[in-house]
Amino acid sequence: MTKLYSIQALRGIAALAVFLCHVMAIEEAHSERAHKLTDLWINGAHGVDLFFVISGFIIVWVAGDLRRGLGQAGDFLFSRATRIYPLWWLFAIAMVIFFWTMKGTLYDAPRVDAAGLNSTVHLFHSFILWPQPEHPVLGVGWTLVHEVYFYIAFAILILLLPARMRLFGILAWSAIVVVGALAGLSDNFAGNLIELAFYPMTLQFTVGALVGYAVKAGWRSFALPCALIGGLGVLIPFLNLDLEPTQALMAALGHQDFTAMDPVWRRTLFYGLPFALLIYGLVALELQHGLGRRIPKVMVALGDWSYSLYLCHTLTISAIGRVTYTLFEPGPIVTPVYLVLVTAGTITVSALTYRWFERPSIHFFRRWRPNSASTAAENTPAAI
Repeated sequence: MTKLYSIQALRGIAALAVFLCHVMAIEEAHSERAHKLTDLWINGAHGVDLFFVISGFIIVWVAGDLRRGLGQAGDFLFSRATRIYPLWWLFAIAMVIFFWTMKGTLYDAPRVDAAGLNSTVHLFHSFILWPQPEHPVLGVGWTLVHEVYFYIAFAILILLLPARMRLFGILAWSAIVVVGALAGLSDNFAGNLIELAFYPMTLQFTVGALVGYAVKAGWRSFALPCALIGGLGVLIPFLNLDLEPTQALMAALGHQDFTAMDPVWRRTLFYGLPFALLIYGLVALELQHGLGRRIPKVMVALGDWSYSLYLCHTLTISAIGRVTYTLFEPGPIVTPVYLVLVTAGTITVSALTYRWFERPSIHFFRRWRPNSASTAAENTPAAI
């Protein structure tokens, strides 16, 4: 399957956006008396929305044509599990060690205890990526809970439907999610299986899958306008939503109740749909006009490292932030230096992790499932 450099670049951008979001949160916590980058940056958390749309697209791109049957569905799930879990376990264990070293517990005790969760059950659910009322031990893992759900649902479609009917399965799945969410079966955080099944952001995955089917069917029309409209559509809400200019712009566009919307539906619609247009436009331009040749190699490399970057960054920014703000008083010089150090440190850790752990684990598990279907899916990067 053709490697799409535009998708890799978008994965790198998404991971960096989430990283910067968390840098700002920790920087703000340590910089009570100094200038804050928080006031100058974007809603980087919405890199997650881009990841979800990419995930739907890329699964259809590499596995949409798999034959119906238990064997194909099992191989698909195995390949996805061996891409998601080994690296997740590595950094989840690292986070447990971090908590033990810093706080004397194996988890974030105040948060977990406040939720009334059993600590052992919380850790077990964290490691298997099972939905629970609180974030996993490594907080960013909440998105992986959704990814596992996406993959299981798509495996069921592989099991039950021939490839030519799977598009209709995606549409039916989308309709079920909409009906369930509007019926109140979900919440702002998917804390159990029912809320996970009907979580509105699942529609970002399914719309990405629809883009994947469109591209595989040969759609290339209006690629540049879609890329431009999608990019601009993302930039408007990607600005800090608390800024008055953004509010005024959204009101002028007819979205007076933009910030009054349910936050999950808001990000599903105002990020998911523009990201889908952006992905369609860029991929179509790459396939039709060779856009991939113009993408800087460093962006493709960041895409390769993005899963490692996504999982390691909370640890690196916490550790570097703790050292920086213990040794130095917050100020207009220390804050930018911290940003440079934590960015360089996080990218370095993610590159080394990819080189020495993630990529070797891919090759290791590939030997267990040498058939073509499994290999294609194993070659697929983890969407997050």
